[in-house]
Amino acid sequence: MPFLYDMHTHTNRSFDAEAPLAAQCKRAEELRLNGLCITDHCDVNVQSLLCARTVFAAGGADIRRMQEEGNLPFRLWQGIELGEPLEDLPYAEEMLGLLPYDYVIGSVHNTPGQQDFYFMDCSSIDLDSALKPYFEELIRLADWGKTDSIAHITYPLRYIEGKYNRKVELSPYLDLIDHLFRVMIPKGLALEINASGLRQEIRRPMPDERFIRRYYELGGRKIIFGSDAHAAKDLASGIPECMELCRSIGFETAVYFEKRREFSYKL
Repeated sequence: MPFLYDMHTHTNRSFDAEAPLAAQCKRAEELRLNGLCITDHCDVNVQSLLCARTVFAAGGADIRRMQEEGNLPFRLWQGIELGEPLEDLPYAEEMLGLLPYDYVIGSVHNTPGQQDFYFMDCSSIDLDSALKPYFEELIRLADWGKTDSIAHITYPLRYIEGKYNRKVELSPYLDLIDHLFRVMIPKGLALEINASGLRQEIRRPMPDERFIRRYYELGGRKIIFGSDAHAAKDLASGIPECMELCRSIGFETAVYFEKRREFSYKL
């Protein structure tokens, strides 16, 4: 049986998730996961620092208790999805030091200064004004280099194409995406293959095959898988399919993190 790690998941301590930690752990056991990382949201442009401290202190205590008392048949890890950290670096730095994280995801959900694409009406936005600064912000995030991975790099398409059915021509942004990969690879940042798109309207992972192949062509070999599950029923959903896609491209291994240290396993 192949290894199965879900490194991007949320509990009801994230504003948009419904699964208690116990439900995620129960589902992980049913699926015979090798490892589960809880990466609740910490979006520096949305949550107050006081709120984030409170949420993560409580969530961390829950995870430690489950680790110590749960007799779990899989590894349970403490993570964080650090969203938009460059919009408030002192906040981001404080949250990075709050807990002994196993894994830190870096993500961007909005064009700087604007609201999350999740909340936007994308039916009439100017695409270039939205996408160019989005990819530029991902490059700055990678250059900052204090996370372990960069997540769902085609996140806006989940809404622009998936929810609002607007076709996006990405050719004007290929140089920016190449630039992103060329920053990530020497810094050792993992490219997250986010499987959530397979169960959403966009019907493909984020990034999709085109960009996973390009990452590989540029020498990138460090990939990490996450379902981005916000409900227990979605845990690990789509990850086996993403693993098979990556194998077909040429990837032989993927990674997970424990105590901010990278470990690889065979696909």
